This record gives sequence, C-alpha cells and structure tokens, in this order.
Amino acid sequence: MFVKGLVLFLVRIRLGFTVLKTAMQNNAGLPGSFKLLASLIRERIRLHDNAGGYKAVRSGKRYFWSINVPGWPSEAFNHFITNEFRRIDEPGSGTLQTVIFAITNLCPLRCLHCYEAENIRTHETLSSADLDIIMDRIVGSGIRHIQFSGGEPLCRMDDMLGLMIRGGTGRDYWINTSGYGLTPALAVKMKEHGMTGAIISLDDWNEERHNHIRQNPGSFRWALEAAENCTKAGLIVCFSVCAHREFVSYENLSKIHLLAKNSGAAFLRILEPRRAGAYKGKDVALSPGQVEIIHRFMLERNTGRKYRSFPVIQFPAYHSAKYGCLGAGNRYLYIDPDGNYNPCPFCRKAVGNALAKTIPEGIALTKVAGCHAYKQRV
Repeated sequence: MFVKGLVLFLVRIRLGFTVLKTAMQNNAGLPGSFKLLASLIRERIRLHDNAGGYKAVRSGKRYFWSINVPGWPSEAFNHFITNEFRRIDEPGSGTLQTVIFAITNLCPLRCLHCYEAENIRTHETLSSADLDIIMDRIVGSGIRHIQFSGGEPLCRMDDMLGLMIRGGTGRDYWINTSGYGLTPALAVKMKEHGMTGAIISLDDWNEERHNHIRQNPGSFRWALEAAENCTKAGLIVCFSVCAHREFVSYENLSKIHLLAKNSGAAFLRILEPRRAGAYKGKDVALSPGQVEIIHRFMLERNTGRKYRSFPVIQFPAYHSAKYGCLGAGNRYLYIDPDGNYNPCPFCRKAVGNALAKTIPEGIALTKVAGCHAYKQRV
C-alpha cells in the first residue's frame, strides 16, 4: 500500500515528467514550464509540509499523496494540475477542484459535534431528480473530485451509486461516512461503480468515548468493520478524527494513529472542532498550543523513517490558520443536504441553491461570503 525509498523516488520522477508535460501544454517555452513546475512544488510544500517526499499511497495502478488530490496517473490528476498552473499564471482564476456534496438529511447517529445537526431530519429535502440536476451541474463545470456527504450517505446508497454512474469515469469519488451499514457487499459495489475511497469517522481510539461522541453503542464497531470491508474491496481508507480539547495529547494521537495503521487505513485526517451545527455558539476551539501539538505530531509521523508504514496524516486547520481557508470557492465548496451552497461544511452561510444557480454562480457567491476568520495563530 505504501511506497517509499527508491520506489517512491522513481514514482516522483515519473510524476514530474507528467507535471512538466502538462506545464508545457499550458505555457509557451521550456523555461516558463520549469518556472511553473517550481512554483507548484513550492505551493504543495506550503500546503502539505512536503509529506509526499517521504511516502505515498498506492491503490491499484495509481498513487495518492492526499485525499484531496486525484490519484496519479489519471485524467483527473492532469485536470487538477492544469487548474493549479492556472492559479499560478492568473491568481484567482483557478477552477474549483472539489465539491463536497451532501446527498441526504438522514443519519442514524446524533453526534455531539455534528456540523449538520440543524439539517438532520426524518425526510429528504432533495429528491432523486434534484440530486441528478445538481450532479449534472457539477459534471458540467468540469470538477473531477467529488466527496459525498450527508447526513449519512449510505442511507441513500442507490442514489449515490446512480450519481457515480451519471458522473462517469475520469473523476475521483469519495464518501464521508460513519461506516453505518457498510457491508462487504456494499464496499464491493461502491468500488465497481468507481468509488476511490472512504473517509470514515473515528473520533477516539477508546471505544466507549467514541461511542459517546457518536451517541450510539455500535458506532466504533461500524467504523472498524467498514474500514476492513473497504480495504478488502480495494478502496482507500481514511480515518477522520475530530480532535476535541480533551483528546489532544501525544499519547492519544499515537494510539489513534496506531489503530488506523492496524485497521488498514492509508490516511488519518485530524479536524479541529468548529462552532457549527451542534457546536454552534459553544467554546470548542483548540488552543494555539494544542494546534501546535497536532502539527508537530503530523510532521514527526509523516517524515520519520520508523513511521513510513503508518497512515499519512493531514491536519487542514493548521494550514488554514496560516495561509487561509481553501474553501469558500477557492479550491472547494460545500453543497448541504438542502442543496444550498456554503463556503465549507463548518462555515454555514447559505448563499443560494444549487437547483437554481450554477456552480460558477455558487463559487462567486461563496467567495463573497467568505469562510472562517482564521486568526494567525501558528
């Protein structure tokens, strides 16, 4: 699953040729192409601390350095790189890279930190036909990286599979899930329909504490079983942890990283609690010291030789605080279960509905609305 050392070096050389070829297709002359390539490398290091220089994830015939970037080699990856070059050449002109598409209001859980708490219902707002209209808008805008969310998207499994068929090949599809009902058969079916990977919520290495956060005694078991089923089906697994104040310690981070490794995960995403949904109006933000603990842990585990077989860690909050949010129509936006455009899942500023407004209109509106007012804390 993980590639490192000489194999990784050779993979990066081959990838470099792909990126350089793409640069030459977007810029006249070899010097300009090398300049674009150098600028892109600096940008990726700035956003990811160059974790990709130490290990990568292989899935099938493709390689992944992030859950937010399409795997290489692929048409979706080339499209991603072209957009990044466009940003460098003409700042502010880059096309959206990712859409997070919440396809359901339903969920069997009542998580303490749920950012969609206000939209969880016993009925759906969007019909199957509505979902198709929004998917057509996403596809028509050229977006190649789509994350299905909710609610719990597995509550709408058939519709989700239909959306992947509608979207076609040449795209990377991910699901954000609690693991509820993700059986071996469903994992295989998702893979057959083009799913790239599953981002599975796992908020603690301790079963009792995780189940308390998720308000369901079976949640921890669902998550681990879902990871096993996805791995066997050939789907990439990323565990996603919301790091509460009480959780942030080197010991807890080490234990959940080890659990992720032993469960076959390729990535571990650490999210910072936000004042949205069930946490609206609550004092839940991590301190600057806690953010730094997670950041240092991420650097140690992503670059340390003895952790080369451990999942790649991603901690978006650190880079958002330092360089600005990548949401709000920058590299991604969020379509909630009611079909409304929002800057991101944690910044609830509905600015128009995807049934009435196009993706470019949604991008423009979310850029005006903006996202979190991150402080320069790190």
